[in-house]
Parts: sequence; C-alpha cells; structure tokens
Amino acid sequence: MCTDYRKVNSVTKTDSFPLPRIDDCIDKIGNAKYVTKFDLLKGFWQIPLTERAKEISAFVTPDGLYQYKVMPFGMKGSPSTFQRLMNMITSGLENCDAYIDDVIIYNDTWMEHLATIRKFFDRLTDACLTVNLSKSEFCRASVTFLGHIVGHGQVRPIDAKVEAISNFPVPENRKQLMRFLGMAGYYRKFCSNFSIVAEPLTNLLTKKSKFCWTQKCQEGFDKLKAILKAAPVLAAPNFGQSFKLSVDASDVGVGAVLIQDDKQGIEHPVCYFSKKLNKHQRNYSTIEKECLALILALQHFEVYLSSAPSSIIVFSDHNPLTFIGKMKNNNQRLLRWSLLLQEYNLDIRHIKGKDNIIADALSRV
Repeated sequence: MCTDYRKVNSVTKTDSFPLPRIDDCIDKIGNAKYVTKFDLLKGFWQIPLTERAKEISAFVTPDGLYQYKVMPFGMKGSPSTFQRLMNMITSGLENCDAYIDDVIIYNDTWMEHLATIRKFFDRLTDACLTVNLSKSEFCRASVTFLGHIVGHGQVRPIDAKVEAISNFPVPENRKQLMRFLGMAGYYRKFCSNFSIVAEPLTNLLTKKSKFCWTQKCQEGFDKLKAILKAAPVLAAPNFGQSFKLSVDASDVGVGAVLIQDDKQGIEHPVCYFSKKLNKHQRNYSTIEKECLALILALQHFEVYLSSAPSSIIVFSDHNPLTFIGKMKNNNQRLLRWSLLLQEYNLDIRHIKGKDNIIADALSRV
C-alpha cells in the first residue's frame, strides 16, 4: 500500500543522504566466484516511526483515520533513511554492499563467502531486520541484482526487462515516449550507439517540436529494441588491470568503448558511451571533434580511469590526435583541451579506420 504524501513531502525538509551509484554496486562484484543476494522483507516497514512521525503519517479511509507505526512507502525521506541504516549495518564488512533493501555479498573463496554471510546475518539480527528468503539467491555463480544478471565476470540485462522493452507499443504521445526511453536508457551502457540511434526519438521531446511519428522515429525505435534483444554482454571491470579506450567522432556524434583484456589477452567491452553533437559542436573541425570525443569519454569513464594502475591506451583512427599534447597552434579550444588531457596518463595510438569498428559505429547512425 502506498499513501499519497505529496502535501507532506512538499513541506518536508530534504534528507540529502546519497544513494550509491547502481553501476558502482555492480562493478564491485567483478570476477567474484560466489555471489549471494538478499532482499529485505518489506524493508521500509521494518523501520519504526517516532510518535511525531506517526501523527504526520496519518491518512483517511472510508473506514476511519489511521496512522502508520512503521516507515511507509511514499514519504520523501524514506529511501535516504533506509540507505543510511543499511550503510551502518554493512560498514566495515568487506565484499558486502547495499542499495536500499537489496544487499549483495561476493567473494572469491567458499569459506570467505560463508564467513561474510554469517557476519551479515549477525548484524541483521542486532538491527532486528528480516530477510525475504523467497527473493534471495544464495551462493550462486551469478544472481539478478538491480535489473542486471551479474557473475562469471559478466554483466547482462535481465531477460524480463528486455522483453518488456521489446513488447513496448509504438508511443502515441510524449509521455509514452519518455517512458520507453526511460526503460531503454537504463540499459544504455549495453547499447553501442544509444544516443545516435535514439536521436529521432529524443528530438520529439523538445517543446518546440510537434509530436509527429516519422519513418526515422520508427527505425530508431525498432533498432533500440533490436540492440537489447541481441543479448548484449559486458565484461565486469577489473580495477587492478589497465584499461583501453577506443574513441571516434562523426558529423553527428561521438562514441567510445572502454575495453579490458582477459587472462588470454582477448579484448572485451566493459562499457559503451555515445553522445550526439549539438548544433555548435557539429561545426567543429575534424581534430576538434576527435579531441572532444576523447574528452567526453574520459569524463564519462572517470570512475574507471581515475585510479588506473598504468597508462591508458587510447585508440583513434585520426592520426593528428596522437600529437595533441605537442601541438603548437592558436586554437584556444584545442589548447584548453590539451591542458585538460595532461591530468591523465594517456598513450594515444593511431589505428586504421577499418580496425576501429566499434567506436566508429558508436559515432554514426
């Protein structure tokens, strides 16, 4: 049951306690051999309210006036309050993370995994919290977590979510289109050219444009579905190894793919990035577009690259980009960008366009 607390929420002081980034929670699992996921039983309802909060939670039904004894769904501060509690419970417990009421435990050995689970159960008991066993997954090689299937050193979207996107009807208005893009956008890191493919659709969301479903819109709509239906798989990042970055730019967009080698030296994609250029950026010169692609990719993948153990190998099919740090010219934009790139330990290498297939595809329709 969810109560309408819009009036209460409008005068409630904002609790700015942060929620973890979903990608961070997933990336930490990495190549763990044993994974367990817990779901807390009606998590919010396990948190008692103060007497004052009980009065504020009161609501009216045809049968009378009622108030909650526990934290209800729909109140403005509920997620932050619960996340703060879970952070206290998991604090200092290695290989254990919580996203509100979803908890993940991951280890490389069986004994370590059992020990971590025992410690977590002890802390749950002390906090008087209960696990929902029917929604928990114990000691698996892979589990479903935050809309993804994680384990085996891989990350994949959940089949049921992909099926829901695949069966989504053609939008008839902006609200329906926003819902579709929201569903598909949750998995955009699996889509090698999301921004470019979705451009005809996102253009319909502007207030100045009339909602008119064209052939290009239908093509973009169908292509986004096809990309996700192709069962994309990403490699889980290993923060102890170096990363590679392949970047490219076209007249309409920029794209990049973050890459890591496996134990056999085979390259695997960790995450995709693409972004369409605005009307000003489309007037940039080729070298400016290529440099912009690198800048945006480094910013997007900052969480992976900021602590890279060695130099970041960057592949580009635009040879002048390899000399960006040595260029002496009057282009103030390139000068600013070259100074920005000095913060990173980059090894920029030129490759032929035919070998830069993935990033090239990201930047084009």
